Amino acid sequence: MPKILILGSGRDLDREHMLASVAAEHDVVLAQESPVTWESRYAGAVHRIAADDLTSVLQMARKESVEAVLTWTEAWIETAAATTSALRLPGHPVPSARACRDKHRLHQVWAAAGVPSAQSLLVTDEAQAHRAAVELGYPVVVKPRSKTGGTGVRLVRSPADLARAYAGAAGVDGALVEQYLDGPQISVESVLVRSGRLHVVAAGNRYPGPEPGLATASRLVSVPQQAEHLAPVRRAIDAAHAALGLCEGVTHTEVRLTADGPRLVGLNARLGGDLISRLVLLATGVDLVAAAVDTALGRQPRLRHTRQRTAGIVFRYGDAVGATLPASPPAQLPDGVESLWTAPDASADRFGGRLGHAIVVAEDHATCQDQLEKAYAALLPQSISVGERSRGHLDEGAVLRLSGRR
Repeated sequence: MPKILILGSGRDLDREHMLASVAAEHDVVLAQESPVTWESRYAGAVHRIAADDLTSVLQMARKESVEAVLTWTEAWIETAAATTSALRLPGHPVPSARACRDKHRLHQVWAAAGVPSAQSLLVTDEAQAHRAAVELGYPVVVKPRSKTGGTGVRLVRSPADLARAYAGAAGVDGALVEQYLDGPQISVESVLVRSGRLHVVAAGNRYPGPEPGLATASRLVSVPQQAEHLAPVRRAIDAAHAALGLCEGVTHTEVRLTADGPRLVGLNARLGGDLISRLVLLATGVDLVAAAVDTALGRQPRLRHTRQRTAGIVFRYGDAVGATLPASPPAQLPDGVESLWTAPDASADRFGGRLGHAIVVAEDHATCQDQLEKAYAALLPQSISVGERSRGHLDEGAVLRLSGRR
């Protein structure tokens, strides 16, 4: 079997299915910074290496005679590109990977190429943040320059809230103040093959949770609605990838459908989070993890849809970082629920504030939404009534509002 080097495993909650998929048909060599726990079930060899230690990665990769390099972990994106470049294996160029990690550079590249995206200003102190917000006009979005997964992202509607948002987002490289874009949010999952051709595999809705955090509350990938989603954005998606010079691999792009047309928010040169690859497989039959491995090996991925369904996921969050909300899965899953996960007695910060999720599969969009609402109710502790839920909870009414049905 081909030997695949995986750089960074990520959390078992949303990444174990990826590593298991790769290990089912390939020999896995794993490099990561943290001690090995659950990963030992899948990796034939494990090496403790820092994500920025390119020299050690290259020495290990040559010693192990790996045939492909793959990462789905943001911290390893640039090292993965440098490794494939040095070993002359399929992958993205280093400047492309670096631009995808640096949101400021990403928007600079897109602006120069005329790719429609949010206006974004780099700031390095609170005073600059206030000036940027005035220039762009409230509301604005304040976000870290390099973090992903919604970490540190805040919607700011007035000057009174800006200082706190900036403090939560700023790092040694500053923070970004961006124009707030109104309109439905979608994500697009694509695969770039060696010929340079971009294949758009799936598109789906992203519904944010309560303000100001804008964390993902739920996602739906609907094949019946895909053509409607993709019609206005395909040209922008193509232009965004071309401007960055991305070459081979799976990408995840976030888009806002504004009144003035599609505007790109971000692009990751890796498989998307929030278990999107599972949703795509359930809805379309396309295995994005297998596609990522195939492109890393220089093979033509299998991208033909074999299913025409809708799959969705809904998340339950803790009341606050460090909170513990015990919950147990119901004895019988609600109709349409493909899987349901809860973390009894686990700290909310262990899983990015999430204490549970449910994945639903249905034949159409409306049915999937209905089943997601029922699944979300199954994730709530029975001891918490609707009137007692805090802002940290997304109640059933919020799920309906996000779907546009109320």
